[in-house]
Amino acid sequence: MKKILNFLQIDTYFILFIFLISYVLVVNNRISAGQKLDVVFLPDGPIAQFLAAFIIFILIKVVINYMSKKATQEFKNLKGYLIYFGVAFILYICASNIFGIIIATLFDTVSKNFNHQTLIVANIGRSVEFILFASLYLAYLYSNDNNNYRIEINKYDKALASSKIKQLKAQLNPHFLFNNLNTLDELIEEDKDKASNFLHHFSELYRYSLDTSEKKIVPLNDEIQFVKSYFKLMEEKYLGYYSLEINQDTIKPNLFVPPFCLQILVENAIEHNLGLIENPVHIIISINDNIQVTNNKIVKKHKKTTGGIALKNLSTQLVLLGNKDITIEENETYFKVTLPFIKENHHV
Repeated sequence: MKKILNFLQIDTYFILFIFLISYVLVVNNRISAGQKLDVVFLPDGPIAQFLAAFIIFILIKVVINYMSKKATQEFKNLKGYLIYFGVAFILYICASNIFGIIIATLFDTVSKNFNHQTLIVANIGRSVEFILFASLYLAYLYSNDNNNYRIEINKYDKALASSKIKQLKAQLNPHFLFNNLNTLDELIEEDKDKASNFLHHFSELYRYSLDTSEKKIVPLNDEIQFVKSYFKLMEEKYLGYYSLEINQDTIKPNLFVPPFCLQILVENAIEHNLGLIENPVHIIISINDNIQVTNNKIVKKHKKTTGGIALKNLSTQLVLLGNKDITIEENETYFKVTLPFIKENHHV
C-alpha cells in the first residue's frame, strides 16, 4: 500500500477525503433510488467507488509518467495538466467499454448491456465519475507541484542572496583595508607617532572586520562601538576637521544591521567633503525608528570620477537581507542616508 501511495504521490489525508467523497456519492445515489435505510449506509458500495477512484488515479499517474518521459520538457503548467486529463479520460472510457464488452461476452449479455440506451447512460456515468475524481487528483498534484516549486525557488533565492552577500563583503573588506593603508602611508610621511597610534587602532578595527567577515548581520550596539573606534582612527589624521555625534535612544537587543554599514557612511562623508578647522564637517548619527546619518556638505573642488561602490553594495546588501533599501536625501547643504533595521529572524 505504501508503494502505491508513493507512486501516486498522495498522503493519508487525501485518501480519507476521497473515501468520504465516495461514501457521500453512494449514499446520495441510494437515497435517490429509494432504497431502505438499512441498505443506504452499507460500506460495499463506497468501497467499490473508492477502488474505482484509485484506478482512475493510477491511470492518470501512468499517463503523466509516460508523457513526461517522452516529452522534451515536462508539462508542469495548467495546460499540461489539462492534456493529462484529456488523454487519461479517453483511455478510461475506452478501457471501461472494452472491459464491459469482454464481461458481457463471457456471460452472453451483450445485447442487454450494450444497446444504444444502456451504452449512453453507462458512459455518462463513467464520465461524471472520471471528471470528479480525476479533477480532485490532478488539482492535488498541481498544488503539490506548485508548492514544491515555490520551496525550491525560495531555497535558490536564499542561496543566491547568501552568495551575493559574501561577494559584497569581499568587496567591502578590501575597500576598508586599502583606504586605511593609504591613510597610514600618508601619516608615516607626516608624523611617525601619529602613524604608530593609527596602526594600533587600525589593528583593533581590522580584527573586528575579520571576526564579522562570515556574519550577515551584527547587533546594532556592536556596529556603534565599531564606528566610534573608526572615527577615533580618522581623528589621528583629521583632528578638528570632522566631528561625529551619535544621538540614540535605548537600543533594543533584537536590532541588527549589516557589518560596516555605519562606518561606510561616516567614511563616505569624510571622503567626499573637505573639512576645515574653521568650517568642519559635522556627521550626525540619529537612531530612533531607523538610522539616519547626516552631514553638512562642503564638497571638494576635485571630485573623484569613480566611487560609490561601498554605498551601492550596502544598498544591495540591505535589500537582500530585509527587502528594504536605503534612502538618500541631499541638497546643496546636507547629505542624509536612512537605513532600516533588520530583525534577527528576518535575515536570509
